[in-house]
Amino acid sequence: TSRSGSHARAFLQGWQGTLMADGYGGYKALFGQGVTELGCWAHARRKFFDLHAASNKPHEMAAVALQRIGELYAIEAQAREQSP
Repeated sequence: TSRSGSHARAFLQGWQGTLMADGYGGYKALFGQGVTELGCWAHARRKFFDLHAASNKPHEMAAVALQRIGELYAIEAQAREQSP
């Protein structure tokens, strides 16, 4: 009924492991208490893209990060076609 962090904590109560999260603040209290945050490349990439786009000239570090993330996406695309 709401986006309160109490719902995430109640749902995951007692669970430990790695949680793929999108930055939703409701999960923050779980991290470090047996739950490890696994970030999303799309969200990380967006920060580098924004930095690159906001610069008057190409931002070297952001450009390298975007290139490397692109290479990881290409590997993931190849792996998606593979059997385990």
